[in-house]
Amino acid sequence: MKPRLRLDVWSPDHAAPEASLAQPLPELQAEPVAADGPWAPKREAAPWTGPLFFVDGRFRTDALIFLDDAPALLASVAVGAVGLEPGRAFYEEAAFAVRRFLVAPPGAWPEPVFSPAPGLDYELVEAGGEPEALRAAAMERRGALEMGLGDGLRARHPGALVLHDGPLHRLPAAATAGRLGFAKTHHRGYLNAEQAALLGELAAGERSPVFTFTRGERRFYSWYLRLPLEPERPYAAAATLLRVETAAPEAEALALAPVSLGVFPRLASRPFRDPRAPQNLVPVGALERELGRRLGSAGLIRRRLLEHIRREAV
Repeated sequence: MKPRLRLDVWSPDHAAPEASLAQPLPELQAEPVAADGPWAPKREAAPWTGPLFFVDGRFRTDALIFLDDAPALLASVAVGAVGLEPGRAFYEEAAFAVRRFLVAPPGAWPEPVFSPAPGLDYELVEAGGEPEALRAAAMERRGALEMGLGDGLRARHPGALVLHDGPLHRLPAAATAGRLGFAKTHHRGYLNAEQAALLGELAAGERSPVFTFTRGERRFYSWYLRLPLEPERPYAAAATLLRVETAAPEAEALALAPVSLGVFPRLASRPFRDPRAPQNLVPVGALERELGRRLGSAGLIRRRLLEHIRREAV
């Protein structure tokens, strides 16, 4: 027997950049990589001549519903990639996917799929009943889709550099080559106060030396770089920083750090085009808009959900 459906309102929050880059968490304490030289700004940039792809996903909460008295989340996820080559940018059509999920406590929904309307199918994902746990489970699916998309790009385009909007903690250990993640917001510090002081000295087009840290049992390499901002304004130290990371071996990390200076600064967005400038890079902004289009109309989906609930209540 199916539970009684009721609809509530859910408004996801958007993260904002944090001003502090110090106070690292103990388990993420960074260690400078000696092979990258003294702890001082670095300007050496290197070109990337092979295939280049940006990967991103877009998450949308369609509704918070109740299955009898159990809260459940209806979420839509779109993932895709934009490729860059000399003179043009293009969407990698084979990389795009839209998936929808009903995230509910175990046993709250009796079927593997919830289909409130033709073409609107939500795959069941069982997770804890708190709203935070429901959203985390849906976001985990998004992350897995993005990592799988990157795997497919590397398989179809050997030698490609795949740039993920976000960290790489979900990346399989066997798939680290040619993958960089970049963080636009800084929710935690990776450097101690003395190391972090260097970040305020970075000029546009400069980076920090490479440092290393561990997440769980895995080692990552990372660095900060300063993006240009036009027009220049007196923003906080974190406002124009990207943190780049890779799970590749040290030698590849040291080779990719100069490449990142040849790629990211030239793609920085501007405030009159994007309120999240300069960190929301131009190709990523275009990809986000395309992903939003492919997700479909949130208003139309909500109307279909309401119609379904009314029919079920009769």
